[in-house]
Amino acid sequence: MADRTVRAVVTWTRPTEHPAGVGLQDKAGELVEGVGSADGARRYTVDLAVRERRGSDTGEVDFGGPFVFGTAGDRFLYLSFQGTGGSWVRRSKIALPRDWSLPVGEEIHVTVVDADGSRAVLGGTGWSAGAPEKGRP
Repeated sequence: MADRTVRAVVTWTRPTEHPAGVGLQDKAGELVEGVGSADGARRYTVDLAVRERRGSDTGEVDFGGPFVFGTAGDRFLYLSFQGTGGSWVRRSKIALPRDWSLPVGEEIHVTVVDADGSRAVLGGTGWSAGAPEKGRP
């Protein structure tokens, strides 16, 4: 499998505001702020590289790009809360799929229902290739 790009859409159902910013963090420490919706949810959209995982004979995939952290088999995105001095107040990991059984299309979606801990709590069954549930951004 050659490298390809997939758009990751993260919907946070009950976002909390933070004075200096909340968003998906890239490796340079910049934040991508989300877009709000009428129901109060916030959507973050970033592009990820996806490729066959090295050494995999079963077609497992690996993710890469400026927003992807962690090691092969344990990749994640950071939903980060920035302090007024630019330091991180809190970062919550949004785990990317380890065993990819979804058809990799143009987009993958996940809903975050709780980002208070060091690992975000995902809604439903986690990542999906389909659009978010009706009524969500």
